[in-house]
Amino acid sequence: MFMRLNDAKPLLPMAREIAGLASEAWSESYNLRDQRAEICIVDRQTGEVVPIALLTRDCSYDDRRLMMKAPLLIRALLTLLDAAFAEIRKLKPPEDPRGAEPRQEKSDEPNYAANCAMMCKEPAFRRFLFEEKELPAMDEDNVVAKHVRYLLKVDSRSHINTDANARKLWLKLRAEFESWMKEVV
Repeated sequence: MFMRLNDAKPLLPMAREIAGLASEAWSESYNLRDQRAEICIVDRQTGEVVPIALLTRDCSYDDRRLMMKAPLLIRALLTLLDAAFAEIRKLKPPEDPRGAEPRQEKSDEPNYAANCAMMCKEPAFRRFLFEEKELPAMDEDNVVAKHVRYLLKVDSRSHINTDANARKLWLKLRAEFESWMKEVV
């Protein structure tokens, strides 16, 4: 039931990639004509319900639940993982390779630039940018970062922490994303 950490670590990039590509939500349906249970998605282009998997009678209720919720659960786990790592980074100052004392943060202000950088790696945020903010189809880190800098009218995401206008644009973009997420999920 449990996986060893060394076995799980190499799978993280694949989980992130698949979570960003898989259909948002699956539903269970029963095909009366063929008399079989199916897992379906809604085609975003046509609105038609399309079967993507057939369920046999031997498929248990718990296995069906897991299959139905797989896209949502994977995205939730990746979001929790990113949040946990962000909290760990806040608590653990970076080590100086020369052995000097870790530097203390000088400001209690939130690090919006770091928040932006982390969100740019999230598959859901990338999808939001693609669907709502004309992000080019290439899903590379530098393309996403460049597009966000363009939207925020800055040369560097670090300006979000120092430029009030850039910070305002970032907070607005983040709020739009959060609103979009509520509609999508």
